[in-house]
Amino acid sequence: MSILNLMKIVFFGEDSFSNVVLQSLIGAGHNILLVVSPYYQNLIHKRLENTCISNNIVYMRVPDIKDLGFIQKLGASTADMFVVSHFEKLLKKEIIEIPKAGCINLHPSLLPYYRGMSPQHWPIINGDSETGITVHYIDETADTGDIILQRKIEIRPNMYVSDLQLEFINIYKSIVVESIQLTQNSQFIPFKQSALEGSYYGKLKRNQCQISLEKTQMQTMNLIRAVSKPYFGAFFDNIIIWKAHPANQIENQITSDFSGLGLHYSDKLGLFLKLFDGDIIIEKHEKTNNNETTNN
Repeated sequence: MSILNLMKIVFFGEDSFSNVVLQSLIGAGHNILLVVSPYYQNLIHKRLENTCISNNIVYMRVPDIKDLGFIQKLGASTADMFVVSHFEKLLKKEIIEIPKAGCINLHPSLLPYYRGMSPQHWPIINGDSETGITVHYIDETADTGDIILQRKIEIRPNMYVSDLQLEFINIYKSIVVESIQLTQNSQFIPFKQSALEGSYYGKLKRNQCQISLEKTQMQTMNLIRAVSKPYFGAFFDNIIIWKAHPANQIENQITSDFSGLGLHYSDKLGLFLKLFDGDIIIEKHEKTNNNETTNN
């Protein structure tokens, strides 16, 4: 592969994951002209902002990325490429067409699967054995542009969403820089998604984290692992379950003394959840009662 040609970049991001990618671009020597975040009423952007302050990079929080004045500001930039990472707003055609080297996006799934929102949760919920990271060109629809580079990640049976995020971060440190280098090779041909069916998922909602007694032991464990901290947590009755494991043979001998599906308490095991095909031992939970919480 040829030596990396440094680019002038406008970067779009929102959170600490975006910040890992931004730092990789800075570390590689690219000239970051501007960093853009949506204007949210929270502090999710702070790490990005602090990185910009430390590196004398212009930082903007934009209430409306469709605003004509903002688009004109981008058009007046001398950026070679726009880079997007963990940015939940779709870019308009007028923005996509500005940089001569194109717009690229980091998406935390193996496209064309899990286009859309919450791609770090759904593969675990669905019991997939792998997921990954994709860097692709941006077109006018969500996560459908030509693929530049992918990295696969094994989803281990005991992997929680926070464990998966650590895998993501390790890949985020280099994959966008590698992708930019690939695009500079005149022999490189990106992989088209147009002929691939794939899948699309919406943003994970709180009510989708509720445990159902109609689900299997495996499906319930998948949900617990997929939505645990730092997210909503899977909940049943008045508790949120942060960590659990399927009952082993010895534990099953104890839980077999209890009848009826749902929550039970054993002096030897503590709280456990009885399902129709197996039991789940609750290791960490949070009880909610009259708007008060107790960590266990």
